[in-house]
Amino acid sequence: MAAMLVVASLPFALFFATREPNRQAPTGPRPALPRWPMIALFLAMAAMGAILGAIQTGVTAYATSAAGLLYAELGIGSALAGVACGWLPATFGWWRRYVVFAATLLAGMTTLAAGVPVPIAIAVAGVTVAPYMISLYALTDHIAPPSRAAVAMTILCAGGPLGSAVGRAVAGRLADTYGSVGAFAVAPAAAGLALALAVVVVVRRARAKKKLRTACGERRSTHWPWVAKVRGMTFG
Repeated sequence: MAAMLVVASLPFALFFATREPNRQAPTGPRPALPRWPMIALFLAMAAMGAILGAIQTGVTAYATSAAGLLYAELGIGSALAGVACGWLPATFGWWRRYVVFAATLLAGMTTLAAGVPVPIAIAVAGVTVAPYMISLYALTDHIAPPSRAAVAMTILCAGGPLGSAVGRAVAGRLADTYGSVGAFAVAPAAAGLALALAVVVVVRRARAKKKLRTACGERRSTHWPWVAKVRGMTFG
């Protein structure tokens, strides 16, 4: 394990060690982070943490001696799916990926509570984890000003451990009463909340963009009446 950590982390460390750091202090007022999108992404990562915490508790209740192997299976599937995301077309935008991958996350986690054999359910659920998490990181990078990217990523990542603690606590209580089935039930419940949050965020964003386009169109019509006239002649 120590050798794997060295092999995996050393190239990453050497890459950044050869780059000249930017020591210039920022000047002027710092741009503000978008409050509500950051809150939504924080809650989305908290839901992901709750899912992982519930799965970890569930596999421990299911097979105490082989829990590590089952959780490793989840990680392998997630890693492979994360690598596959690199081949997705650029036309498949990040906001669409957020909703689609939240839906696939719910579908994958539902297998844990659908009576599917646990090793198969873990394999199916694993491939839905990384795409969803990647979309959260990408959206955070997209909405945060460059000078506040580190703060935005810190806020996002803080949701994971918090959600994991809640997920483990709830799943542990259910495992004491219902066994691994009760613990695994927390995962699709949290995934359902993640999907509902994604739908709300994307719908609100679409409405805001529509309102902005309407306001820009009215302003343009006010300042350039001939544009409105031509537009009316063209489109009826």
